[in-house]
Amino acid sequence: MPSAVPKPFQVLALSGGGFRGLYTAKVIADVERDIGAPIASRFDLITGTSIGGILALALALEIPAQNIVDLFVGHGEEIFKKRWSLLGMVRAPYSPAPLSGLLSDSKLFGDRLLGACKHPVIIPSLNYSTGEPVVFKTPHHIDFKRDHTHRIVDVALATSAAPAYFPRHAFNNSQYVDGGLYANAPGALGLHEAHKFFNQDNDNVRLLAVGTMSSRFTVDPRRNRDGGVHDWGGWSPIKMSRRLFGLSISAQEVLADLMLGHRLGERYLHVDDELHDERARAVGLDVADENAREVLLGAATQQSKVCISKPAFRAFLEHSPSKPVFFYGENAQSRP
Repeated sequence: MPSAVPKPFQVLALSGGGFRGLYTAKVIADVERDIGAPIASRFDLITGTSIGGILALALALEIPAQNIVDLFVGHGEEIFKKRWSLLGMVRAPYSPAPLSGLLSDSKLFGDRLLGACKHPVIIPSLNYSTGEPVVFKTPHHIDFKRDHTHRIVDVALATSAAPAYFPRHAFNNSQYVDGGLYANAPGALGLHEAHKFFNQDNDNVRLLAVGTMSSRFTVDPRRNRDGGVHDWGGWSPIKMSRRLFGLSISAQEVLADLMLGHRLGERYLHVDDELHDERARAVGLDVADENAREVLLGAATQQSKVCISKPAFRAFLEHSPSKPVFFYGENAQSRP
């Protein structure tokens, strides 16, 4: 008798990108409307960084992506409202309070813990107290005994504390900064998780990555080439920090896309749009005005329309994952 073909293991990876995450949320919201179900019901594992991490946590709770779209459309300018910071010299230009308050609402995350997630999810951040990368995880492996006790709001703020934009997020006696510093496109983390902790062979993994409208950071050849602060950011040090952060996450997106394509071939699909010309001027990590919303929502609507017509994309939506097993927390089905 021929051996049974193993069931595919599907990973959904959501990139970071500040307010540009509205694009990601809208693409997924449109897909959820088309299939009439939470997109998490089609994946075995979800991973996300920064705004992608916030969205991933919501999806793992089966909160509709449209709720995140509504949050960003209705409160984006509140989240990215500048405060006095002496040009970013003495403190971050944006307060985390508006975002924290919105995420803490009972209609979103409230006081729920990571163990409340209905689907396996992993969220990268950087522990600035130790200088080490961390990945917060649901208790989908017997060794994951602590993260499930963290408040989801804390995990969300830890992964999205972008340097030069927001202050570090402190909880659990540590200070955390944006996971985008090392894993802005977290597909490779999802692939590793599938291999190491779900015991999946490479040939069995399928991965769908959704970006935040990629923006390339390139040099202006007219500027000086000495590499000083002025070269990188003009007379404002905060602009230098932002440009370096932007360059880092842009390069990561390209590298992750290339490597995952090599590793997975046709079992990998990357959904994204590139910003060109005038549209690029209207969009940014911290630009949340009417023009930015129009660009992001319009591009996402068109992209979701194209995706849903492609057999390769629809194949991801036809998957029925195995029932997740959690070892600890409120959704634990198996006890060690």
